[in-house]
Amino acid sequence: MSVLVRNLVFGVLAAALSACSQGPAEPTPTEAAEAKPVESTTWRPFSDDSPWNTPIPKEARTDPNSDAMIAEFARGGALYINIKEWSVPIFYIDLEATPKHDVIDLYENRIGRGFEQPRAIPIPNDAGPSGPASGTGYMAIVDKDRHLEWDLKQAFLREDGLWFMGFGAVTNLRGSGVSKPWDEAEKPVYAASALPSGFPLSAGLIRVDEVKAGRINHALMFAYPGVRPNAFVPPASTALVGDAASGAPKVGMPLGARIQLDPAFNVERSDLSPQGKVIARALQEYGAYLGDAAGGNVLFAEAAPDKLAEWEGILASGDLQAVFSPQMMKGYMRVVDMGEVRPGQPAP
Repeated sequence: MSVLVRNLVFGVLAAALSACSQGPAEPTPTEAAEAKPVESTTWRPFSDDSPWNTPIPKEARTDPNSDAMIAEFARGGALYINIKEWSVPIFYIDLEATPKHDVIDLYENRIGRGFEQPRAIPIPNDAGPSGPASGTGYMAIVDKDRHLEWDLKQAFLREDGLWFMGFGAVTNLRGSGVSKPWDEAEKPVYAASALPSGFPLSAGLIRVDEVKAGRINHALMFAYPGVRPNAFVPPASTALVGDAASGAPKVGMPLGARIQLDPAFNVERSDLSPQGKVIARALQEYGAYLGDAAGGNVLFAEAAPDKLAEWEGILASGDLQAVFSPQMMKGYMRVVDMGEVRPGQPAP
């Protein structure tokens, strides 16, 4: 065998061995876009032009401080899904057929729009915060036909049949799902909601029907430990109240910040479950808005008792954990340009 032929043979063998040792190539944007989007006819709240229902434009800019904010976000650990614990139960009702209650306030002067007296709040007989979610007492009551949502926080039913709450507000689901900022609203409390961000409770929830359908056609909501206090950006309308000197990181995201999974990440070739891939594709197309603080990095799935039963065998809290590791998120997540960061309402 000539020297030239021998060198060519060894070169081909070396290249083949090198390719085998490197494993699958990193996904390219073209590969990531190969999967055709699934059409969805599932229900979603808010108008089509709502920030919750608007995909992230391809030309959307990255925030100048994105790297620092995502690095801080990754310190909160892998990404989980709150389902039973600390999430939001939605009860779907027919207004005319649902019992009405004069829910009693736990605090004075803490009433949102639509909860003024005289008060008749529709609460179905089987409603009630379930499990550890009672720590927040979140409860969303939705009439799809009338496009109305009643949100309650710290809601509980006393043994004598009386309902109590820490806060309540009504949302028109035909609207944008975005309140005026606290300093522009008719009353600052009209900018508030059961969440510190001012988001309606249904906004950004992962719902059973859309996961089963294979497509989520709206932005998600997330929470994490390092939220920047006393600051927010739209679509949030209020800020997380806190002491700026309490140790909260200055590079933390304010409420209302939007994160996105890089569209170049190849979801189809990842180790995500089919349900996890549905969520990941939503994070690429619509992203997720920061709506609350939490002890870890979390998304939220609907948590009414009947939906918890449906989630069994479909979606688990740890379905994203192995793939959405801190290292992966630092490499493939970004903060969309936030624009002007607004100050929160001064503490009374």
